[in-house]
Amino acid sequence: MIKLNLLAPRSYKSGATTNPHIVAALIDLSRQLGAKRIIIGEGAAVGHDTEKAFDECGFRVLATDKQVELVDFKKSEFVPMSISNGRVLRRIRVPKELVDSDVIINVPVMKTHDVFPATLGLKNMKGIIPERDKKRFHSWGLSQCIVDLNKVALPQVTVIDGTIAMEGMGPAHGTPVNLGILISSIDTVAADTVASLVMGIDPESIEYLRLASEQGLGCGIISEIEVRGLQVEEVKRKFSRLVLESGEFLKHGIRIMEEGACSGCRNTLSAVFSKLVSGDQIQLIGDTTFVLGQDAELLADFEGRLVKFGSCAKLICPGKGKYIPGCPPHPEDVMECVL
Repeated sequence: MIKLNLLAPRSYKSGATTNPHIVAALIDLSRQLGAKRIIIGEGAAVGHDTEKAFDECGFRVLATDKQVELVDFKKSEFVPMSISNGRVLRRIRVPKELVDSDVIINVPVMKTHDVFPATLGLKNMKGIIPERDKKRFHSWGLSQCIVDLNKVALPQVTVIDGTIAMEGMGPAHGTPVNLGILISSIDTVAADTVASLVMGIDPESIEYLRLASEQGLGCGIISEIEVRGLQVEEVKRKFSRLVLESGEFLKHGIRIMEEGACSGCRNTLSAVFSKLVSGDQIQLIGDTTFVLGQDAELLADFEGRLVKFGSCAKLICPGKGKYIPGCPPHPEDVMECVL
Protein backbone atom coordinates (compact mmCIF):
# COMPACT_ATOMS: atom_id res chain seq x y z
CA MET A 1 0.00 0.00 0.00
CA ILE A 2 1.37 3.39 -1.05
CA LYS A 3 -0.39 6.09 0.99
CA LEU A 4 -0.45 9.41 -0.86
CA ASN A 5 -0.90 12.99 0.34
CA LEU A 6 -3.74 14.31 -1.84
CA LEU A 7 -5.81 16.60 0.34
CA ALA A 8 -7.39 18.24 -2.74
CA PRO A 9 -7.18 18.25 -6.56
CA ARG A 10 -3.97 20.32 -6.84
CA SER A 11 -0.86 19.73 -8.92
CA TYR A 12 2.27 18.53 -7.13
CA LYS A 13 3.94 21.64 -8.53
CA SER A 14 1.90 23.68 -6.03
CA GLY A 15 3.63 21.88 -3.15
CA ALA A 16 0.27 20.63 -1.86
CA THR A 17 0.26 17.04 -3.11
CA THR A 18 2.53 14.04 -3.61
CA ASN A 19 4.80 14.08 -6.65
CA PRO A 20 3.64 11.21 -8.93
CA HIS A 21 7.19 10.67 -10.23
CA ILE A 22 8.21 9.56 -6.72
CA VAL A 23 5.32 7.11 -6.57
CA ALA A 24 6.25 5.70 -9.98
CA ALA A 25 9.76 5.01 -8.69
CA LEU A 26 8.40 3.42 -5.50
CA ILE A 27 6.20 1.12 -7.57
CA ASP A 28 9.21 -0.01 -9.61
CA LEU A 29 11.32 -0.55 -6.47
CA SER A 30 8.52 -2.50 -4.79
CA ARG A 31 8.21 -4.82 -7.77
CA GLN A 32 11.97 -5.36 -7.82
CA LEU A 33 11.70 -6.45 -4.17
CA GLY A 34 8.96 -8.96 -4.97
CA ALA A 35 5.65 -7.12 -4.42
CA LYS A 36 2.86 -9.04 -6.17
CA ARG A 37 0.01 -6.57 -5.57
CA ILE A 38 0.44 -2.81 -5.25
CA ILE A 39 -2.28 -0.38 -4.21
CA ILE A 40 -2.19 3.43 -4.31
CA GLY A 41 -4.58 4.80 -1.69
CA GLU A 42 -5.82 8.10 -0.29
CA GLY A 43 -8.84 9.82 1.22
CA ALA A 44 -8.95 13.54 0.39
CA ALA A 45 -9.61 16.23 2.99
CA VAL A 46 -13.14 16.92 4.21
CA GLY A 47 -15.19 18.46 1.41
CA HIS A 48 -12.89 17.34 -1.40
CA ASP A 49 -13.34 14.56 -3.98
CA THR A 50 -10.59 11.93 -3.90
CA GLU A 51 -11.45 10.62 -7.37
CA LYS A 52 -11.09 14.12 -8.82
CA ALA A 53 -7.75 14.45 -7.02
CA PHE A 54 -6.58 11.16 -8.58
CA ASP A 55 -7.47 12.56 -12.01
CA GLU A 56 -6.00 16.05 -11.66
CA CYS A 57 -2.85 14.96 -9.83
CA GLY A 58 -1.93 12.36 -12.46
CA PHE A 59 -2.49 9.21 -10.42
CA ARG A 60 -5.28 7.80 -12.59
CA VAL A 61 -2.93 7.72 -15.57
CA LEU A 62 -0.06 6.46 -13.41
CA ALA A 63 -2.13 3.58 -12.03
CA THR A 64 -3.10 2.53 -15.56
CA ASP A 65 0.44 2.79 -16.89
CA LYS A 66 1.94 0.87 -13.98
CA GLN A 67 -0.97 -1.59 -13.70
CA VAL A 68 -1.60 -0.97 -10.01
CA GLU A 69 -4.83 -0.51 -8.09
CA LEU A 70 -6.22 2.86 -7.07
CA VAL A 71 -8.31 3.06 -3.88
CA ASP A 72 -10.38 5.95 -2.57
CA PHE A 73 -10.45 5.34 1.19
CA LYS A 74 -13.71 7.28 1.46
CA LYS A 75 -15.35 4.38 -0.40
CA SER A 76 -13.57 1.59 1.47
CA GLU A 77 -14.98 -1.05 3.76
CA PHE A 78 -13.80 0.00 7.21
CA VAL A 79 -12.55 -2.48 9.78
CA PRO A 80 -12.77 -1.67 13.51
CA MET A 81 -9.41 -1.81 15.28
CA SER A 82 -8.83 -1.68 19.03
CA ILE A 83 -6.05 0.52 20.44
CA SER A 84 -5.13 -1.03 23.77
CA ASN A 85 -2.57 1.66 24.58
CA GLY A 86 -4.56 4.60 23.20
CA ARG A 87 -4.66 7.73 25.33
CA VAL A 88 -7.76 9.24 23.68
CA LEU A 89 -8.86 6.63 21.13
CA ARG A 90 -9.62 3.09 22.27
CA ARG A 91 -10.88 1.97 18.88
CA ILE A 92 -10.84 3.32 15.34
CA ARG A 93 -12.05 2.15 11.93
CA VAL A 94 -9.47 1.86 9.14
CA PRO A 95 -9.76 0.74 5.49
CA LYS A 96 -9.74 -3.01 4.90
CA GLU A 97 -7.16 -2.57 2.11
CA LEU A 98 -4.78 -1.07 4.65
CA VAL A 99 -5.34 -3.87 7.17
CA ASP A 100 -4.71 -6.48 4.46
CA SER A 101 -1.46 -4.87 3.30
CA ASP A 102 1.85 -6.44 4.28
CA VAL A 103 3.73 -3.16 3.85
CA ILE A 104 2.55 0.45 4.07
CA ILE A 105 4.68 3.06 2.33
CA ASN A 106 3.71 6.57 3.47
CA VAL A 107 4.47 9.45 1.07
CA PRO A 108 3.61 12.79 2.72
CA VAL A 109 4.63 16.20 1.38
CA MET A 110 6.82 18.46 3.51
CA LYS A 111 4.50 21.37 4.38
CA THR A 112 3.63 23.93 6.99
CA HIS A 113 0.14 23.54 8.41
CA ASP A 114 -2.76 25.68 9.62
CA VAL A 115 -2.91 23.83 12.96
CA PHE A 116 0.65 22.60 13.50
CA PRO A 117 4.02 24.12 12.60
CA ALA A 118 4.39 21.30 10.07
CA THR A 119 2.49 18.33 8.63
CA LEU A 120 4.68 15.32 7.89
CA GLY A 121 4.55 11.50 8.05
CA LEU A 122 2.57 10.86 11.23
CA LYS A 123 -0.03 13.49 10.35
CA ASN A 124 -0.44 12.14 6.81
CA MET A 125 -1.97 8.90 8.13
CA LYS A 126 -5.07 10.87 9.16
CA GLY A 127 -6.13 10.52 5.51
CA ILE A 128 -7.06 6.85 6.02
CA ILE A 129 -9.92 7.39 8.49
CA PRO A 130 -13.62 7.97 7.71
CA GLU A 131 -14.42 11.57 6.82
CA ARG A 132 -16.64 12.16 9.86
CA ASP A 133 -13.79 11.12 12.19
CA LYS A 134 -11.42 13.66 10.61
CA LYS A 135 -13.41 16.52 12.14
CA ARG A 136 -14.05 14.59 15.35
CA PHE A 137 -10.30 14.36 15.92
CA HIS A 138 -10.34 18.12 16.52
CA SER A 139 -12.98 17.72 19.22
CA TRP A 140 -11.20 14.83 20.90
CA GLY A 141 -7.70 16.39 20.87
CA LEU A 142 -6.03 16.35 17.47
CA SER A 143 -2.40 15.70 18.46
CA GLN A 144 -3.05 12.69 20.68
CA CYS A 145 -5.59 11.30 18.20
CA ILE A 146 -2.92 11.35 15.48
CA VAL A 147 -0.54 9.50 17.78
CA ASP A 148 -3.19 6.93 18.80
CA LEU A 149 -4.07 6.32 15.14
CA ASN A 150 -0.42 5.60 14.32
CA LYS A 151 -0.34 3.01 17.10
CA VAL A 152 -2.41 0.77 14.80
CA ALA A 153 -1.45 2.18 11.38
CA LEU A 154 2.23 3.10 11.66
CA PRO A 155 3.84 2.79 8.20
CA GLN A 156 6.72 0.40 7.60
CA VAL A 157 8.41 3.00 5.38
CA THR A 158 7.95 6.77 5.21
CA VAL A 159 9.25 8.78 2.27
CA ILE A 160 8.79 12.51 2.85
CA ASP A 161 8.39 14.34 -0.44
CA GLY A 162 10.50 17.48 -0.32
CA THR A 163 10.91 17.79 -4.09
CA ILE A 164 8.42 20.66 -4.08
CA ALA A 165 7.43 21.50 -0.51
CA MET A 166 5.13 24.22 0.85
CA GLU A 167 5.54 27.12 3.27
CA GLY A 168 3.24 29.84 4.59
CA MET A 169 -0.46 29.00 4.33
CA GLY A 170 -0.05 25.22 4.23
CA PRO A 171 -1.26 22.58 3.80
CA ALA A 172 -3.18 23.73 0.71
CA HIS A 173 -2.82 27.44 -0.02
CA GLY A 174 0.83 28.15 0.74
CA THR A 175 3.83 28.98 -1.42
CA PRO A 176 5.73 26.18 -3.19
CA VAL A 177 9.34 25.61 -2.15
CA ASN A 178 11.58 24.00 -4.78
CA LEU A 179 13.67 22.07 -2.25
CA GLY A 180 14.53 18.99 -4.31
CA ILE A 181 15.06 16.43 -1.53
CA LEU A 182 13.59 13.20 -0.17
CA ILE A 183 13.76 12.03 3.44
CA SER A 184 13.06 8.35 4.03
CA SER A 185 13.17 6.03 7.03
CA ILE A 186 11.64 2.91 8.50
CA ASP A 187 11.08 5.12 11.57
CA THR A 188 8.39 7.72 10.82
CA VAL A 189 9.13 9.70 13.98
CA ALA A 190 12.80 9.94 13.01
CA ALA A 191 11.90 11.00 9.45
CA ASP A 192 9.56 13.69 10.76
CA THR A 193 12.19 14.91 13.23
CA VAL A 194 14.80 15.32 10.52
CA ALA A 195 12.30 16.95 8.15
CA SER A 196 11.23 19.51 10.75
CA LEU A 197 14.85 20.48 11.32
CA VAL A 198 15.35 20.87 7.57
CA MET A 199 12.37 23.28 7.64
CA GLY A 200 13.95 25.27 10.47
CA ILE A 201 11.28 24.11 12.93
CA ASP A 202 11.97 22.76 16.41
CA PRO A 203 10.58 19.18 16.52
CA GLU A 204 9.46 19.80 20.11
CA SER A 205 7.09 22.51 18.87
CA ILE A 206 5.13 19.95 16.81
CA GLU A 207 2.93 18.47 19.51
CA TYR A 208 1.99 15.21 17.77
CA LEU A 209 5.66 14.55 17.00
CA ARG A 210 6.73 15.17 20.59
CA LEU A 211 3.96 12.92 21.93
CA ALA A 212 4.79 10.15 19.44
CA SER A 213 8.42 10.17 20.56
CA GLU A 214 7.47 10.16 24.24
CA GLN A 215 5.04 7.27 23.73
CA GLY A 216 7.55 5.05 21.96
CA LEU A 217 6.45 5.22 18.30
CA GLY A 218 9.97 6.05 17.18
CA CYS A 219 13.06 8.14 17.85
CA GLY A 220 12.60 11.89 18.10
CA ILE A 221 16.06 12.66 19.52
CA ILE A 222 18.24 13.98 16.71
CA SER A 223 21.50 12.99 18.42
CA GLU A 224 20.34 9.37 18.30
CA ILE A 225 19.31 9.44 14.63
CA GLU A 226 21.83 8.44 11.96
CA VAL A 227 21.40 10.73 8.95
CA ARG A 228 22.85 9.25 5.77
CA GLY A 229 23.46 11.10 2.54
CA LEU A 230 23.28 14.87 2.71
CA GLN A 231 23.25 16.29 6.23
CA VAL A 232 20.56 18.57 7.64
CA GLU A 233 22.74 21.70 7.53
CA GLU A 234 23.47 21.14 3.84
CA VAL A 235 19.78 21.35 2.84
CA LYS A 236 18.25 23.36 5.69
CA ARG A 237 15.92 26.19 4.68
CA LYS A 238 13.82 28.15 7.14
CA PHE A 239 10.19 27.84 6.07
CA SER A 240 7.97 30.89 6.55
CA ARG A 241 5.02 30.24 8.87
CA LEU A 242 1.80 31.93 9.89
CA VAL A 243 2.27 34.14 12.94
CA LEU A 244 -0.59 35.50 15.04
CA GLU A 245 0.06 39.19 15.67
CA SER A 246 -2.96 41.08 16.99
CA GLY A 247 -1.53 44.46 15.97
CA GLU A 248 -2.07 43.68 12.28
CA PHE A 249 -5.81 43.37 12.79
CA LEU A 250 -6.59 46.21 15.21
CA LYS A 251 -7.33 48.53 12.32
CA HIS A 252 -10.28 46.27 11.49
CA GLY A 253 -11.55 46.29 15.08
CA ILE A 254 -10.34 42.73 15.69
CA ARG A 255 -9.00 42.10 19.17
CA ILE A 256 -7.22 38.96 20.35
CA MET A 257 -7.14 38.11 24.06
CA GLU A 258 -4.70 35.22 24.36
CA GLU A 259 -2.97 33.73 27.36
CA GLY A 260 -1.78 30.15 27.65
CA ALA A 261 -3.04 29.08 24.21
CA CYS A 262 -1.23 26.22 22.48
CA SER A 263 0.23 26.40 18.98
CA GLY A 264 -2.81 24.50 17.64
CA CYS A 265 -5.29 27.28 18.42
CA ARG A 266 -2.84 30.03 17.52
CA ASN A 267 -2.00 28.48 14.14
CA THR A 268 -5.63 27.77 13.31
CA LEU A 269 -6.71 31.33 14.07
CA SER A 270 -3.74 32.67 12.09
CA ALA A 271 -4.74 30.54 9.11
CA VAL A 272 -8.34 31.75 9.24
CA PHE A 273 -7.24 35.40 9.39
CA SER A 274 -4.85 34.88 6.48
CA LYS A 275 -7.58 33.31 4.35
CA LEU A 276 -9.91 36.19 5.12
CA VAL A 277 -7.23 38.73 4.24
CA SER A 278 -6.35 36.98 0.96
CA GLY A 279 -10.05 36.78 0.09
CA ASP A 280 -10.62 40.46 0.95
CA GLN A 281 -13.10 39.39 3.66
CA ILE A 282 -11.29 40.43 6.84
CA GLN A 283 -13.59 43.44 7.23
CA LEU A 284 -16.51 41.04 7.66
CA ILE A 285 -15.31 40.10 11.15
CA GLY A 286 -14.60 43.64 12.36
CA ASP A 287 -15.51 44.65 15.91
CA THR A 288 -14.88 41.10 17.14
CA THR A 289 -12.90 39.92 20.17
CA PHE A 290 -11.35 36.46 20.05
CA VAL A 291 -10.52 34.86 23.39
CA LEU A 292 -8.25 31.80 23.45
CA GLY A 293 -6.13 29.98 26.00
CA GLN A 294 -6.97 28.61 29.44
CA ASP A 295 -5.57 31.69 31.22
CA ALA A 296 -7.13 34.38 29.02
CA GLU A 297 -9.17 37.13 30.61
CA LEU A 298 -11.65 39.44 28.92
CA LEU A 299 -11.10 43.18 29.24
CA ALA A 300 -13.57 45.07 31.41
CA ASP A 301 -14.35 47.53 28.58
CA PHE A 302 -15.20 44.74 26.15
CA GLU A 303 -17.58 45.75 23.34
CA GLY A 304 -18.85 44.12 20.16
CA ARG A 305 -18.95 40.46 19.20
CA LEU A 306 -17.25 37.83 21.36
CA VAL A 307 -15.83 34.54 20.02
CA LYS A 308 -14.52 31.99 22.52
CA PHE A 309 -11.98 29.98 20.56
CA GLY A 310 -11.24 26.37 21.47
CA SER A 311 -11.98 24.08 24.40
CA CYS A 312 -9.82 26.03 26.87
CA ALA A 313 -11.94 29.17 26.42
CA LYS A 314 -15.30 27.47 26.95
CA LEU A 315 -15.84 28.68 30.53
CA ILE A 316 -14.82 32.30 29.92
CA CYS A 317 -17.79 34.66 30.29
CA PRO A 318 -20.49 31.96 30.65
CA GLY A 319 -23.57 32.68 28.57
CA LYS A 320 -21.87 35.31 26.43
CA GLY A 321 -20.60 35.18 22.88
CA LYS A 322 -20.13 32.34 20.42
CA TYR A 323 -18.14 29.28 21.42
CA ILE A 324 -16.18 27.28 18.82
CA PRO A 325 -15.31 23.87 20.33
CA GLY A 326 -12.27 21.80 19.45
CA CYS A 327 -8.69 21.15 20.47
CA PRO A 328 -8.03 22.99 18.24
CA PRO A 329 -11.21 23.93 16.35
CA HIS A 330 -11.46 22.77 12.76
CA PRO A 331 -10.73 25.67 10.36
CA GLU A 332 -14.01 25.05 8.48
CA ASP A 333 -15.99 25.33 11.73
CA VAL A 334 -14.25 28.63 12.48
CA MET A 335 -15.10 30.06 9.07
CA GLU A 336 -18.74 29.03 9.45
CA CYS A 337 -18.93 30.69 12.86
CA VAL A 338 -17.30 34.03 12.09
CA LEU A 339 -18.82 34.75 8.68
